[in-house]
Amino acid sequence: MRTWRVGSFSMGAALVLLGVFLLLVEVLKWDPAIAMVSWWPVLFIILGIEILFYLGMKKNEEQQVKYDFISILFIGLIGTVGLGMAVLQTTGVLELSKQFVSAEERTIDLPKYEEQLTADIQRVVIEPGSYTVNIEASTGNEAVIFGTYWGSMQKGASSIEEVSDYALIEKQGDTLYMKLKQMPTGRFMHMHNGGQLEATVLIPANVKLEVNGGNNITINPRELKADWAIADMSYVTLDVADHANVLIEAINIQQLEGKDWKKEKAAMASGNEAVEVDHYDESGFTESLVFGSGEHKLQIKNSYSVQIR
Repeated sequence: MRTWRVGSFSMGAALVLLGVFLLLVEVLKWDPAIAMVSWWPVLFIILGIEILFYLGMKKNEEQQVKYDFISILFIGLIGTVGLGMAVLQTTGVLELSKQFVSAEERTIDLPKYEEQLTADIQRVVIEPGSYTVNIEASTGNEAVIFGTYWGSMQKGASSIEEVSDYALIEKQGDTLYMKLKQMPTGRFMHMHNGGQLEATVLIPANVKLEVNGGNNITINPRELKADWAIADMSYVTLDVADHANVLIEAINIQQLEGKDWKKEKAAMASGNEAVEVDHYDESGFTESLVFGSGEHKLQIKNSYSVQIR
């Protein structure tokens, strides 16, 4: 009497089929999720074919069939793990895990933006977003952006390779628009969160400037020769030299620091008398500081904090 251990041949056949299938998954980009569900029924089919084949070949001999449960379980375990890895590869989880392991925190220089402003550009509009930005008036005629970026990056790779990766620069009519882009933020296991960008922007002193919306900016007007306006910021720091020639006007600011700000006064008729009152407009109270003769105006409006240093 010959004993046939069912599962021995099936184990080899199943491993061959599994290897071929996983290879086709990678080459043909198949979806392994369906095979993941049907793997165990396929294993039973292979076992059944093995039993029928052997009994058909040895039908005239007395046979004793035993099941090699260890081989069967081993085939199922290997197949399930293999298909599971294929599912993770297809859904991108393995790639994310690879990026997480190989990522490193680095600081890189921003690609420098520099452009000569022609006479037809009369105004510059900047949207700094959530980043720390230092804006200075320059004596030249170029608009310049430079700085650094700190964040999680792959080894040997850079998250920012050209100006368009971190800034949108657009000319429309007599205006140059500059908008700092929000860096990509990962959602899986808090990987690759948006990094920190710190930029310095140089604007010609004779060009009008508007800064709209942002978190934290520093303004250095230096030898300002045009009116500048800042609105809807969280924190504004003014680095003003004593010899500057600028009028700083703060409208609807919750917190003023660094100097003795002066509230403007206006005459209001009350009967036959003129009464001095704090100047008030629809945006809130206006307070000011004058450096030199205050020939050019630097207005800050609807922001939380303004500090002079």
